[in-house]
Amino acid sequence: LRTAAIDFIPNPSFNLCPATAPHVARQLVDHPPAAIAVATSPPPATDEPAYNLPPHLSRMCRSDLLTAEEETLLFQRMNYLKCLADQLRETLDWDTPDPQTVELALQLLDQARAIRDCLLAANMRLVISIVKKFVTPCQSFDELLSEGTLTLMQAVEKFDYDRGFRFSTYAYRSICRTAYRFVASARQEEARLTRDADDWAFEQPASPSASRVSDQLWQGLREFTRSMLERLDRRERLIIRSRFALGSHRRVRSFQDLANRLGVSKERVRQIEARAIGKLQHMAQECDADELRFT
Repeated sequence: LRTAAIDFIPNPSFNLCPATAPHVARQLVDHPPAAIAVATSPPPATDEPAYNLPPHLSRMCRSDLLTAEEETLLFQRMNYLKCLADQLRETLDWDTPDPQTVELALQLLDQARAIRDCLLAANMRLVISIVKKFVTPCQSFDELLSEGTLTLMQAVEKFDYDRGFRFSTYAYRSICRTAYRFVASARQEEARLTRDADDWAFEQPASPSASRVSDQLWQGLREFTRSMLERLDRRERLIIRSRFALGSHRRVRSFQDLANRLGVSKERVRQIEARAIGKLQHMAQECDADELRFT
């Protein structure tokens, strides 16, 4: 609790006397408004797909849409709970903290998180409807959905309900901007990888036997390798080049480096590398040795 970041949107109606904060907080914890309890209750389980979506997406869209009044109430209460928790934290003596005050502040934060989750669930349809418009052969729906959901979480924390407009208006622009930047960045990376492939060539060892290999052989090897790499998808090319120091990658990258860059786990990077190597081996087995243009 001492080091937790309690971020909230302040509002003039939140101003309370520090002496009354514990009493108000206890009332909110013990007797939450009925509207809050109904709004944050989990939706009923159902096997029927929502809007003809796949099951895993349908489960994300079970929550009902919020009215303007419900939305304002939830945002007001979420930020108010955080404000109270922050005020209680300020009253604590960290040498001898009062256990009841600590527990009360943590309960307030738990309620605030429950309301945040409700707001996220109620707006997942918005994320799905936006990101599916940005799907391309190189940018999968799952990747864009992940970026859009993260943006939605950030938007919920930053939205000022007191300005008088709906949250969907604010979130729509943020999610669209994130999806556009994600696609544009991926295209720039794709273009860079293509340029690297055009400039890439094998370095000939300075051994006597290597000196007898003709320039035509090296040209054939370069073209053959480039043609195989171009048949991999964007992530596979990046991982193969990084793991084997090809093209502009001057040193071998670790699984953790690539995982951080791609936003996936190390095990996922390892799986993609194994899949790409399998594809390259299959391509090599299918090719004709004459394609290498040996002299």
